[in-house]
Amino acid sequence: MIKKLLPLAILLGAMGTAHAELAVYGLVDISYGKNENIDNKSARLHSGGDDAYVGGATQGNSTTRVGLKGNMDIGSGLKANFKLETGGIDRDLRIGKENKAFFHRQAWAGLSGGFGEVRFGRQDAVAFQMMGAYDFNGQANAASALGNSGVAPWGRGRQTQSLQYISPNMNGVTAHVGFAGKEDGETNAKAATSAGLTYAAGKFSVSVVGETERTTGGENFSAVAGSYDFGVVKVMAGYADGFYGTNWKGPSVGFVAPVAGFNVGMHYGKNNETNNDATEFFINREIYKNTYAYFDYGNLDRQAAPSNKAYALGVIYVFDVPFGR
Repeated sequence: MIKKLLPLAILLGAMGTAHAELAVYGLVDISYGKNENIDNKSARLHSGGDDAYVGGATQGNSTTRVGLKGNMDIGSGLKANFKLETGGIDRDLRIGKENKAFFHRQAWAGLSGGFGEVRFGRQDAVAFQMMGAYDFNGQANAASALGNSGVAPWGRGRQTQSLQYISPNMNGVTAHVGFAGKEDGETNAKAATSAGLTYAAGKFSVSVVGETERTTGGENFSAVAGSYDFGVVKVMAGYADGFYGTNWKGPSVGFVAPVAGFNVGMHYGKNNETNNDATEFFINREIYKNTYAYFDYGNLDRQAAPSNKAYALGVIYVFDVPFGR
C-alpha cells in the first residue's frame, strides 16, 4: 500500500502551490435488496461495490467510490488536471477487496484550455461519458433496464492507455474523440478508436457515438440517443448496436418526472436479437444535503431462460471536499 501511495504523495505536494485546486470526492451507497441476474440468494445489505465483476458492480444503484481530483493553472490559459479514483469497497467499507489495482476506476491526467481538454490514462469510454445523461437513473447497478437488456446507448466500459479529446461547446455542438491501446490481459485485444457528437439547445439534446471493436472478431459499437424536457416530464429515446457482443442491438425509451418532491421514472429496453426485454422503475429524493434515498426495481424478461428481477432500497451520500477549506 505504501508503494501505491508514494506517487500520490508526490502529486499532492506538487499541487500544494498557488493557483491549485485539490479535492477528495466520492459517494457511499448502502442498500438492501437482491439481484437475481447474479444469483438467487436471499436479500441482504449491500454496498455499491458488492458482487463486483470485471468492468462493474451489480448491487444497489451506484458504485461506492472515493477519489482525488485536482487542477492547477500552469499559465498561458492552460490548466493541468488529474483524477484518481478507486472502488471495490465492500459493505464493511473495506477498500481493494475485489481489485488488485488501487486506482482501478480512474487514473488519468491532462490539459485543458480554450482549445478544449485532452486526457490520458484509465478513464470511462467516450460512449459512456457522452451517453450517460440519457439514462435518468444513473446507469443503476442492479435494476438498469438498458444494461440488463443489452441496448444501453452508454454501453462501453473503462479503457486503459486511453487518449481522449473533448472540444469546447461550439454553438451547442460538442465533439469527443478517443484512442485506446490494447487492453492489458485481454485475449486478442486490439487498439480501439471512438468518436461522438452532441448537440444541445435549451430543453433538447441529441448525441451519436461509435467505437471500433476492442478484440479480434469482436463487435463495433454505435449508439444514438436524444432527450427533451417538457417541464412536467423529461423523455428519452435511444438505439444501440453492439453493447455486449455480436449483433446485440435494439431501442430504449424512458421518462422521469417530478412528483411531490420525488423523481419518479421508468426505462424500457428491447433487444432485437435475443428478444429479451427489460423494464426498470425508480423513485428517489434528496432527503438531506447531498444525501439521497432511492428505490429501484427491474425485471428482465428472457425468451430462452427464466425471467429475473432485481431491487434495491437504499441511501446514497455524495461528497466533494476541497483541501484546505
